[in-house]
Amino acid sequence: MSLTLEQATSYAQDALARAASRGNAVSAAVLDASFHLKAGLRADGAGTATLDIAIAKARAALSFGCSSRQIADALAGNPAAVPSVLAALPLPAVFLPGAVLLHDAAGAIIGAIGVAGGAPDDDEWAAAG
Repeated sequence: MSLTLEQATSYAQDALARAASRGNAVSAAVLDASFHLKAGLRADGAGTATLDIAIAKARAALSFGCSSRQIADALAGNPAAVPSVLAALPLPAVFLPGAVLLHDAAGAIIGAIGVAGGAPDDDEWAAAG
């Protein structure tokens, strides 16, 4: 099953609502499994770069097949590796918590959602829905 526009929009809207419940104005970006932006929303009051950062967080999750927190945790023990890892990726990525993978009913990865604009822990909470 592939990620539909309706699903992607719903994920993004839910993430913005969750963030707002904690007083955060954020952006949410939903990418399909082929790294294409399917839905992107920036809440009123969210920073101008937050949508780009949300996309880059989701891109990181898809690139490594895990949440962006798992990537951040893995790189925390070896910060010197970050420039090399970034150089190996074809598109910009951000290694901060705030992106999780999206799965279909069978467990296949259908995309990722990234959230940016709040504290990384809050962004991750909003993305995880």
